[in-house]
Amino acid sequence: MADPALSAAYARCRAIHRKYDPSFYAGCLMLPPAKRPHVDALYAHARMFDQIVDDPTAPVADKAARLEARVAEYELALERGAAADPVLRAAAHTATTWSIPIEHFHAFTDTMRRDLTTTDYETFDDLLAFMYGAAALLGLQMVPILGPLDPSAAERTLTVGYALQLTNILRDIDEDLDRGRLYLPVSDMERFGVRRTDFEARRMTDGIRALLEFEANRARTYFVEAHEATALLHPSSRTCVHTALTLYSGILDSLEEADYQIFGVHHGFHKGKALRIAAPAYLRARRSWQR
Repeated sequence: MADPALSAAYARCRAIHRKYDPSFYAGCLMLPPAKRPHVDALYAHARMFDQIVDDPTAPVADKAARLEARVAEYELALERGAAADPVLRAAAHTATTWSIPIEHFHAFTDTMRRDLTTTDYETFDDLLAFMYGAAALLGLQMVPILGPLDPSAAERTLTVGYALQLTNILRDIDEDLDRGRLYLPVSDMERFGVRRTDFEARRMTDGIRALLEFEANRARTYFVEAHEATALLHPSSRTCVHTALTLYSGILDSLEEADYQIFGVHHGFHKGKALRIAAPAYLRARRSWQR
């Protein structure tokens, strides 16, 4: 990019993306180089809001104030085409470049506001509404960059966000409990005879194991639908989404191999295995760019 400040802003977004979500970042390396910075910007933009909401040291009122201030700063960046904060600058530039509707941003921030005080979800539909705002909307913002080939692409690719977010929820249960949150639906817990206090005791039970297996299978259904939805995207984007989905599904594999033990265990892909998946995928991606 000709503007050094804008180039530095995108570099900052790339560093955030690589640090906080290496699986998704690795998948995005399969995109044509000119498109990658824009995905980095959208991810980093969302991540900065997540960090405000997840700050364990700040009172809710302080986090709410910081959230509103960042919303205002972003909207100002859209108007002026610049911002002191590098992530906001890159995100505004991406939104303008790809004509990403501001409504997607507003729906996302509404979800972040609710997440400040919501600690439980009664039904899976309630959780689905959260996953739509927290993750699927990022996919909607990405669709113009990925290149939709059909008007139904945006709706169909929502399943990508659902697959990744539900996997994150299962992986991060132990960590989320420290923040006072449990994202698993209460109705699902009741189905398997599990209570919140069972999770807070940090002891695996047959009920918890059965519940986690049920939710993991639900996530796998979304992964299947998400892989199918990639056919509606430009060929140069398909390997990106396929690779990110494959790497993320490795978290579910890790859970299953550990008999769904989530307490005190980190689940994810071994770097060597991830490289064996990503390296040939990158070669396939390069051929698709040429086509």
